[in-house]
This record gives sequence, structure tokens and C-alpha cells, in this order.
Amino acid sequence: MTRRVRAALCSPLLAVGLLLLCGVALLAKENLPPARTVRHGVGFRVSPPLRELAKLPMRRHYRFYPNRSRLQSQRPPAGVVVDTVEQSTAEGGSNFAIDINVGGVGLGFSGFNTTFNYPDANIAVGDTQLVQWANNSLAVFDKTTGMALTPAIPFSSIWTTGPCSQYTPEGHPIVQWDGIAHRWLLAENAVMGAPDAYAGYACIAISTSPDATSTYYLYQFSLGSGYPDLAKWGIWSTSFFQSNDNFGADAKTFIGSDPCAYNRVKMLAGDPSAEQICIQLSSSDFALMPADIDSPVGPPVGQDEFLLSLWDSSDLALYSFHVDWSTVTGSITGGGGTQLFPVPAFTPACNGQYLGACVPQLSTPVLLDVLGDRLLYRLVYYNGLPGKIPPTVAFQHWLVVHDVTASGGNTAERWYEFLALPRRIPVTSIRLFQSGTYAPDNSNYRWMGSIARDQDGDILMGYSESSSDIYPSIAITGRLVTDPPGTMEPELLVIPGGGAYTGVFDHNLNRWGDYTSMRLDPDGCTLWYTNEYYTTNGLSNWSTQINSATFAGCQ
Repeated sequence: MTRRVRAALCSPLLAVGLLLLCGVALLAKENLPPARTVRHGVGFRVSPPLRELAKLPMRRHYRFYPNRSRLQSQRPPAGVVVDTVEQSTAEGGSNFAIDINVGGVGLGFSGFNTTFNYPDANIAVGDTQLVQWANNSLAVFDKTTGMALTPAIPFSSIWTTGPCSQYTPEGHPIVQWDGIAHRWLLAENAVMGAPDAYAGYACIAISTSPDATSTYYLYQFSLGSGYPDLAKWGIWSTSFFQSNDNFGADAKTFIGSDPCAYNRVKMLAGDPSAEQICIQLSSSDFALMPADIDSPVGPPVGQDEFLLSLWDSSDLALYSFHVDWSTVTGSITGGGGTQLFPVPAFTPACNGQYLGACVPQLSTPVLLDVLGDRLLYRLVYYNGLPGKIPPTVAFQHWLVVHDVTASGGNTAERWYEFLALPRRIPVTSIRLFQSGTYAPDNSNYRWMGSIARDQDGDILMGYSESSSDIYPSIAITGRLVTDPPGTMEPELLVIPGGGAYTGVFDHNLNRWGDYTSMRLDPDGCTLWYTNEYYTTNGLSNWSTQINSATFAGCQ
């Protein structure tokens, strides 16, 4: 018997009374505590300014992908169900508009030099700059004009000693903006060792100022024996949280998720004694997504970090990570499906298979791969204090998206918004506020989404879009806080694709990356999105795009 958190779909016009009436039932299950490991960094230094590194000759840089079992879904296939929250039409006008729309790191970008797939494009937005990271390289942009301030800079160039200077890059790079401290975090895992004897490291760079082109505190932490995959990061008040999936020293045997917390206060101060706490979960725990703060106001004092993962075709798994840096201890609840969160049932992507090559493209029989067995980056956290959301009571909010199959057989974006009262809460107090499956037609396939909201509660979602009649393109949709619950407005095309992916790569899977990234600007209104597309047919000749958008009335 498992703990089960009852979900409630609540209208945005209903007040707190109804929210408090939504029931909760927790049924205890005794489990052995997961293994906890506390480590200090294996290396620390301060980097030269990034602007100086950008002037150096850049060597060609490769990423390495062993034949890992992560390419097989950790979830069993599921049958077709009626999706009660599917949105099959989107009528009327769109209350959001695209502003800046520029090319990012990729084909033709200054300094970029790669011969491999795929970008895993992601972005973060600071006070005056934005940083985009795609594949092996990152670049800094002026957020007012969209003009690039640096060429593409391989992350490896920032390291000169220790494991992170010698590593085989595992990929899944992440850039974060700590909006409370006004600092940048750059992170990528490294893998060293021979086959069947891999060991992982977290390579973390924390900027010493709000200027992304300046110097960084460089931390290198061991992740122990194994191959740490699918790394995702979240900024929280007292900690930086990282979620990894451990595939063991042979890089093939799935051990389970291994989420880690890092001492944020010490790392922001450049303290070499900063600690890391990692907690190895079981093989039933897969692809945890840590919450990531977007709001100018952080979570209530003492609020634990919540993480979510996709459990099955009608449940999410909810985790609570508690860390006490005064005693350097940490604990997790929710492992092994002991805190399941029911959501409206859905048919998993690729007609119930979760994974697979099922997205068609124009002019080629090659199908693109969908990663429908996991939540997609990011799990956005927004504390509604202050806020403008009707009614006048503010809430804590969480938003996330994943890929599903729509009633027409095409892939679609399932999105969720969760709520809790604006105070320190237990994991049992979170509620499903609204959800929807965006499938406004039965011909185009939408996948690889990312979602965020502005200070008014308006939501924007970006994704890739393709069919047998169009090349893979980039589109966005959104909703005002006053729109009917669970609905999105008509989409806008960010950029049309000009070519298709025509090769087979990465163990016979036609990969379209593992994530894209939607971000809120510190101004509270502007939302930024980055994703990939092709200008011509090819294997690894991808481009990326960066766009901003705002909703009418947000100021």
C-alpha cells in the first residue's frame, strides 16, 4: 500500500475555502532509508574572466554517449485512454506576442565547431544578460538587443586542473540564474574511467558577480562510481539541487535516481569547504525533476525542496528533499512510489510506449525520437507574493510539462499547474490546480516542451512541432490567467524549419535532444524560450533560436 496524495482540479475563480476542502489521504509505508553520502569538493579554484577565455583558440570538443540502458523506458507501456483534459481546438486570438527572435549557438554561430548531435538547448536570464548553452558550448547575449556578447565558448575551456579538465563530457549541460543572489550557475557532469569502471563528477561554475563574462568559482564534486545521466538542476533558497540517474559503473545497469543538494551559501561565497549531500534511491525512481525558483520572492522559510517524476499513465511521484546545512544532513520522502500524485489519465507518447521514433518530418521517412517517459525541463516554482492573481489570495505554484499521445495519434503537450498556500507546507498540501493536453489539431506532432509563467499568472509554453507536411519547427502557445482552466490560446510560430534530420545517431535512435528551456526574465513579464531546428536536411547541422515573448497587459 502506498502513500497517495489526492489531486483536485480547482477553478481559478474559486477561493481558498474550496482549496482547503480538497481532501488528502496518506497511507504510510515503512521503507528502509535510502543511502546518503556527504562529500566535499575534489577541486576548487577561481577562473579567469570568461571574456578572456573567449579570445583563446578553441579546440574541437566532443561528447560521448555509451550504450546506456536509459534508452529503454523505465516505465511499462500503457494502453490508450480517453484524455479528459485534451484541448482539441484553439480558437480566437493570442494575447501574447513575440519580441526578440534571434539565432543562437549552432550552425553558423561565431566560434561554434561541432560534428555531433544534439543541442539540449537551454537558457537563463539575468539582470542585463542572458546565457544560452547548446551542446558543448555556451554564449552570452545582451538581453535588450539579443546581440551576442561572446562567441561560442566550450565549457571545457574554463577548467585547467582536476577531473573536469580531463573528462569525457556526459552532456546535459544546464545554465541557471540565481535571481535572489544575482549570480550564474553553469553545470555539466563529467565521466572518467574505462568501460565497466566509470565514475562521475559534477563540474559547477558559480559566477562571482552578475556579469556572466567575468570570473567564476569552480567546484568539482565526485558523484561516486557509476554513470550519472539526465542531470537537471534547480535553484532553492538554501541549496542548489541536482538530480541524476545512476547507471552504474558499466553505464548500462540502471541503479536509480541519485539526487544531490549543494551548500548554496558556501558556494556563492567561494568557500572551498562547501558540501554535497547525495541520496541514492531505488531503481523504481527515475528522472526526478527538482523545483526551480522563478519568482522574486523565494519559498517560505524552511520549505523543503519538492521534486516530481512521471510514475505511470495516471500518477506523478512526489518527493520532498530536506537539508540541514548546520548539521550537514539530508533526507528524502517519496522514494519507491510512496507519495503518488494522481493526475488525469493519459496515453503515453508514441501510442503508449513512452519512448520511440514516432514523429514524422517533411521530405524524409526518418522519424524523430520522443522522450515521453519523463517530465521535461523545468519544474518551475513561483511564489505568488507579491502577485496579481485573482482572487486576491496568493499561492505557491509549480508548473511542468511532458509528452503524451493525443486522440488523433499525434504527440501533444500535457501540462500541469499545482498550488499550495503561501506558507511552509508538508508535501501532502500540494494540489493540482489545472491541467491540459494541448492538441489543437490531429495532424501536427508537438513534443519536447518547456513551460513558465509571468508575474500576473499568465503561462507560456514552447515546443517543437513537426508532421509529414512540415519540417521540425519551433512554436509557442500561452494563456492568460483569466482564460478557461486547462486551455491554451492559438500558437505562434517562432521559426519554421527549413530541413529535416535525415540520419540515424546515438544507438539507432533519432534524437531531438533531451530538453528545451522556457525562462522568466527578472522583469517579471518577459518570457524567453530556446529550442533547435534545421535550416537544411542533415545529420548534425542543427541551429538554435532564442525568442522572447510578453503578454498584453503585463507591466
